[in-house]
Amino acid sequence: MSVTSKTVYEMFAEVYYSRTFKTYTDREIHVTEATQCLLKSFFQRKVPRALLEPKVVVLSFGNLIHEALREPLKNRGYDVEAEGKYELKDATLHGHTDALASDHTLEFKTISRMPYEPLSHHVLQDNAYNFIFDKPIGYVPYIHKPSGLVTVFPIHKREDQFQYVCLRAYRLSKCLSGNTTPQPEPSWLCDYCEYRDLCPSPAPLRKKRWL
Repeated sequence: MSVTSKTVYEMFAEVYYSRTFKTYTDREIHVTEATQCLLKSFFQRKVPRALLEPKVVVLSFGNLIHEALREPLKNRGYDVEAEGKYELKDATLHGHTDALASDHTLEFKTISRMPYEPLSHHVLQDNAYNFIFDKPIGYVPYIHKPSGLVTVFPIHKREDQFQYVCLRAYRLSKCLSGNTTPQPEPSWLCDYCEYRDLCPSPAPLRKKRWL
């Protein structure tokens, strides 16, 4: 039989979608949902769609890194893929950090362009984990896929950033329960969104560059 790019995409999809994804109620919001565009998070709950094929491949790279480091992390005393939650008024914020130590959180990111500073949504994400797991600091190692270089950024605990995420989680919970769409939040991430066609005001489409 012949092999096409579609064949390879399908193989990656088989592995990616074989994972078990937890189902949350309208009152349960994951940190990732609260730190990305809330309209996208709303659509992901209300209008489930398959991810764009290249994104499945990119996310699979990240999963492979996590699997490769699972035992080395455990050998160093980390709790791998730790789960936690933080109770809000009328909602619960859930989080899953890649690795948890006695004094910090750890969140790995694979990337095609090494940033000079951690990306803003990654800062909000790991800072939220610092509060959920009650740690003073977190670390975000960026793994540069083309070169293999690694840069680690410390994420210090900040109350104002966490309260911002909590407010967004509460707002999303209310939108889900009331079936009202949040306002769109255009950014460069619109290039990679599966719901671009449903968004009333996406950012102008640029040349795609997969992270």
